[in-house]
Amino acid sequence: DDDDDDDDNNDKSLHAFFSLPQSATLLLRGSKNNQVNEVQSVDEELLKRYRQSCEKVNALPPTSDDRFYEVTTSGVKFPGLNVMTVVTIGVKITNQGDLPGYEFVLIKDSTYAVGNRLFVWFFNKVTGKDKESSNKKDDGDNQSTFSLNKVRVVVPTLSTENNTMISFESNPYLRVQVQFPSFLLKAIPGATKEKSEKTGSDAMRKVLDADGPAALDAFQQEYVRWLES
Repeated sequence: DDDDDDDDNNDKSLHAFFSLPQSATLLLRGSKNNQVNEVQSVDEELLKRYRQSCEKVNALPPTSDDRFYEVTTSGVKFPGLNVMTVVTIGVKITNQGDLPGYEFVLIKDSTYAVGNRLFVWFFNKVTGKDKESSNKKDDGDNQSTFSLNKVRVVVPTLSTENNTMISFESNPYLRVQVQFPSFLLKAIPGATKEKSEKTGSDAMRKVLDADGPAALDAFQQEYVRWLES
């Protein structure tokens, strides 16, 4: 029995690494050091939204082993106003033959503003944030972002024999519907509908083009450190 315990403690398989809670957190944190908190209390409403989100992006069905996280990221910036985004993500460990992988499914997202008090008041007023406390029901009909990110293990082949270290790659799918009220655009200096859409699009492109590879690089470095520990 003691030998079995030692084997469990010394398990350095890819599956063991992917199963560590901090491994998924590392990818969610990204290069921008997003704030990541695991959801400890999972209710039926969250599970329902998760099932719906999985269906919308053709992800695998939910299981009881999936974990849930809230990730806070910096969003669109205007002079005097920064619109922050909080997303809830379901994380599943997948099996591709003998290799593990991840599926990250965005379940819901919300926004809040920080900065100039007048601009924040404008934002809350025209987006209805000041009324959310009196109407907490959210059935997902107003969902603006749909996302699925698949992370898989890439093993060396004959064509990459000079690099014997395994690597990781991600395949993100992202669709965003950004709506900026015209009243808010008029209130903020230099803000236009075109600029807002371009800013939002550029921000998402930076996340996919820059943050993704950086997060995977950090993930691989942590895997090597873990192997050698």
